[in-house]
Amino acid sequence: MLAIVEGSLQALSAARTDTDVIRVLGDTALRFGFRSAYLIEYAGKLAAMQHVLDTDAARRGWWRNFFASDLRPSLDDVRRSLEGHPIHRLEAGRFGPNSERLRAECEANDVVDVVVVPILHDGEVVGVAGFCGNPRLDAPQETALQMIAYSAFAHIRATRAHRTVGGGTPVNLTPRERDVMLLSATGLTSVEIAAQLGMSARTVNQHVDNVADKLGTRNRAHTVAEIMRRGLI
Repeated sequence: MLAIVEGSLQALSAARTDTDVIRVLGDTALRFGFRSAYLIEYAGKLAAMQHVLDTDAARRGWWRNFFASDLRPSLDDVRRSLEGHPIHRLEAGRFGPNSERLRAECEANDVVDVVVVPILHDGEVVGVAGFCGNPRLDAPQETALQMIAYSAFAHIRATRAHRTVGGGTPVNLTPRERDVMLLSATGLTSVEIAAQLGMSARTVNQHVDNVADKLGTRNRAHTVAEIMRRGLI
């Protein structure tokens, strides 16, 4: 177990982008017998999602839509689900009789059976690390998972403050720009992205152009590559 923790912490210390952290989370998940993992940083005391990393590329764009939808449980329910223990195991039994839509969404995105590590700061939940799957963990494994989750969370918060363009200006993507670039990174066309986000293809292209201006990139492929290199999505 010590070898897994040391290996993950060493890899995190060498990580320079969100993509690097995602790779560490993915390796950690597999070593513990999980299928995938995600890391969410909250804003406004659980009210919104500030940042998400996910080892499942197909799920990354889904999170923002989920947080903005009426499917998300109330803040009180979210708080209660994360209180009391350093690690929580979420299973299908958490879905009540009136939660068919929520359960269907969770099943489609493989977030039904999840081991969740709440990330606390000054007594408040500021984020969560989720590991998807149902392997049984002993106490040392749970402690190791918690250590790695906290280290990954601290790392992304520390490194995000240092991401800059050549002249030292921070790169800030709007939520819509991030949504468009997340879907672009999966290979979708402007028409396909427009259909998913409820906008015109022209608006999608404008968002891509705006991001390219911020990064100084030459075309869409270059823009996606630079965003991934910088870990901005």
